[in-house]
Amino acid sequence: MKHWIERFNTLKFTTRSAVWFMLFIAALTYGLFFWQRGFYWDEFPWAWIYFRLGPDVLTKTFTTSRPFWGMIYQLTMPIVGPNPWVWQLLAIVLRWLTAFLLWKILRVLWPAHSKPAFWASLLFLVYPGMGQHFIAMMYSHFYIVLSCFLFSIYLSLLAIQNEKRRAVLFAASYLFAAVNLLTMEYFYFLEFGRIFLFWFMLSGTTKERAQKSVLYFLPYFLIFAGVTIWRMFFFTFQNASYEYVILDAIRENFFTGILLLLNNVLLSFWRTVYEVWLYPALTIGITGLGPLTLTLMLIQLFSVILLVGIYLFKFVPGDGDDRDFAKQAGFIGLIFWGLSGGSVWIIGIVPQLNFSIDRFMLPFMLGASLLLASMIALIKNKRAQMILVALLVGFAVSRHFRLEDIFRRDWATQQDLFWQMTWRIPALEKGTILLSNDLPVTYYSDNSLTGPLNWVYSPPGEMNVILYFASIRVGKTLPSVEPGQPHQLYYIGPTFYGNTSNILVVDYEPPGCFRVVDPEVEEVNRLLPPALKDVAKYSNQSVILFEKQNQLPGPLFGSEPPHNWCYYFGQAELARQMGDWEKVAHLGDIAFALDDYPNDPFERFVFIEGYANVGDWKKAVELSTVSYKISKAYVGPSLCRLWDRIERETQSTPEQASALDNVRSKFECSP
Repeated sequence: MKHWIERFNTLKFTTRSAVWFMLFIAALTYGLFFWQRGFYWDEFPWAWIYFRLGPDVLTKTFTTSRPFWGMIYQLTMPIVGPNPWVWQLLAIVLRWLTAFLLWKILRVLWPAHSKPAFWASLLFLVYPGMGQHFIAMMYSHFYIVLSCFLFSIYLSLLAIQNEKRRAVLFAASYLFAAVNLLTMEYFYFLEFGRIFLFWFMLSGTTKERAQKSVLYFLPYFLIFAGVTIWRMFFFTFQNASYEYVILDAIRENFFTGILLLLNNVLLSFWRTVYEVWLYPALTIGITGLGPLTLTLMLIQLFSVILLVGIYLFKFVPGDGDDRDFAKQAGFIGLIFWGLSGGSVWIIGIVPQLNFSIDRFMLPFMLGASLLLASMIALIKNKRAQMILVALLVGFAVSRHFRLEDIFRRDWATQQDLFWQMTWRIPALEKGTILLSNDLPVTYYSDNSLTGPLNWVYSPPGEMNVILYFASIRVGKTLPSVEPGQPHQLYYIGPTFYGNTSNILVVDYEPPGCFRVVDPEVEEVNRLLPPALKDVAKYSNQSVILFEKQNQLPGPLFGSEPPHNWCYYFGQAELARQMGDWEKVAHLGDIAFALDDYPNDPFERFVFIEGYANVGDWKKAVELSTVSYKISKAYVGPSLCRLWDRIERETQSTPEQASALDNVRSKFECSP
């Protein structure tokens, strides 16, 4: 024991270890359960388009948003492939790379202030406002662009230091600066922060430093001006997604517009510099995690705090006075923070901590991290500094853990949705429109789920089906649901062609099973979301084809899950549609013998009908009674309609008449 204490007392971490420690923290923050995460948001459509429709269609997809950014996808997609877990690993490496490049920049700028430079880099790495890291394919490409910008900064600072290699270093720096400016807008105005870094690096009188800074910055300004001219006058779709809200407000009323801008700036400062770090600690008790996951999060939280604290305690500091760093880095941080807002405030956006607006936190990470590190450097007590940094990093990591849990659950829910869908729907007629409830997921929309839907139900090179959330599309994107209306939609690359005669209404509300809505029975189903209930009568089950054509891609959906209640329910629904009542009853016998059960009273309806059609009236009445007791007012009307159909489709016998009299009396069905 004494030996270990002596070793600990002599342990020191040099600046060389900082890079590897940050990689370790990146793995702890973003790497847990990476194999249980998948594609989210726009990633699924992009993956489907590239791997099923071809690279040219993906190029077309980006023509109206960020065409040069789309070119990077053409390089990465064939290399990384369609495996989500590979993208998750790549995102971790690239996220670490951005922190590594910031560390290198700060070491050039302030070589005598290694400890606060490390704080800034570490805080930048785990910045808790950026809550979309786990959308790994998309943000890998954000990080590529950010890395290009940071690398360009680093090369330009080295060029000022190294006169012999100045021309080569500047030339390379120009190239990477152009990549940032051409590909996206998030880090666009940060380019002007470079001139202040030059001023810090140069020596001489104030006038000489200013002149040299302007001279060195001139090529970057010319690149900026050239790209801006292209965006303003030649790129047709510059304002396809966002309008210049603040400029319009200023033009309408100058003082009102300026006040709106000032309000947005101050609110952004509070959210991106202060609230973003307070939020993880203030919401630590509001997790929604299960006992095991919560325990793991707490272990991670305290482990990170302890590890960061020990590392900082044993980190060999520079010789400089932290207060000098605080003044200089604080000024630079404020400059970069202010420039970050140029691409955000102009469109009237104020960053928030909730999805999906939290993506606008991304450009503020650099300036906010420098500002926070400079404020910590003002604290005189060294131990207080280390404790504060350790706490901030620990709670930031815990926030990412909580977010990661939501991403994992969304991925599992989405996988379960499509497995159940393929159990119930072997194939779909070309031009089918699926109308669904708002699915219980955070990081998917109907647009994004249309990608995997076509991956499953459309042949390569075609787009034959589309998914709409009824609550937001009916009457808007889909103007009419009356049968016989042609419907066409340009879908970020390909175009969908369909007809409202081919509407299929589906409902998926876990833990309930995926269900195809029965229009005859469920038009009066009050358990359906109102938007679905309104369109239930338009559901055309004949668009479901019985010959299996779908194939769930293994890298995305894994192996088929165990056959549970929902499997047998979906198979029974399919058998009912095919008129195979013996199979429905057989599947019912298996399903009700499982250590599982229905989570929706309507999941018994198919078995009620099946048992009735094979003459097991006792079982049909028993199941009807169980469903009715769950909610008489909500289930009763649909049960009455179901038994009306049973009467119509089964042979008239004394047993049938007795069962009908029994249920109609119990359920108070109208004659």
